[in-house]
Amino acid sequence: MKTKENNSPKMVRIPEKDLLTLVGSKLKDRVLFPEKVANLKQDLRNITVVKH
Repeated sequence: MKTKENNSPKMVRIPEKDLLTLVGSKLKDRVLFPEKVANLKQDLRNITVVKH
């Protein structure tokens, strides 16, 4: 009688802090929402600073 082999991949637990650090390093200097950034830059060009 053969036994079933369990060939499931091993799971590793990673703390949330480390996972966020890894994701942050992969996304560094990338623009995730280029249309929103372009709209924001356009809006910022139209702002005038007023001192009270």
